[in-house]
Amino acid sequence: MIRLRTILTVGATAAATVALAAAPAQADTVDRHAHAHFDSNGGGSMYVDVTRPATGATLVDVEWQKSACGLTDGVYACDSVYRTAYDVPVTRFTFALTGARLTATVPYRETRRHCEIVNEDEVCDEPQESTGTTDLQVTWTASGEPTRERRTGEDGTVYVTTSVNTTVAGSGFGSAYDDPASSFGQLARVRTVPPAA
Repeated sequence: MIRLRTILTVGATAAATVALAAAPAQADTVDRHAHAHFDSNGGGSMYVDVTRPATGATLVDVEWQKSACGLTDGVYACDSVYRTAYDVPVTRFTFALTGARLTATVPYRETRRHCEIVNEDEVCDEPQESTGTTDLQVTWTASGEPTRERRTGEDGTVYVTTSVNTTVAGSGFGSAYDDPASSFGQLARVRTVPPAA
């Protein structure tokens, strides 16, 4: 998710005989974001969001899920696996609007569920919880020209977002994703421009 920094605009005022010294101008800040969405019939779905803020650590959020459903002894049942990791610091992330690359070892939480349809009602076992780690790799490659959007917040802060759609390829949780038809991504650079005080 794109996180926007809110900065108040302070105007300089002066009375007839009193002048207020202007505060030093605040510098622009730039946040960078990368999103990838992967689908696979057999390998599960994976969602990746990377945020590199103007200050602080680069963080990644990852969600992965896979379900297998079918009839067993006349009972329709689904076995589902969900793996999630949020706000994981990463150090190997390169970013440009022409392309980006992420390599990280990510600790995750896993939830497994078994559900059956009984008399048109879904009956599920107690979820099974565990933890693990996965080696995550994602590559973004720009597939078009960047677009720019400029907006001004109610407080006067200006946000300039430059973004580009991308193809994506990657791997994680034991699955490899290299089919452009079942995946998509986006890179975005958000510049926050505070006016001089």
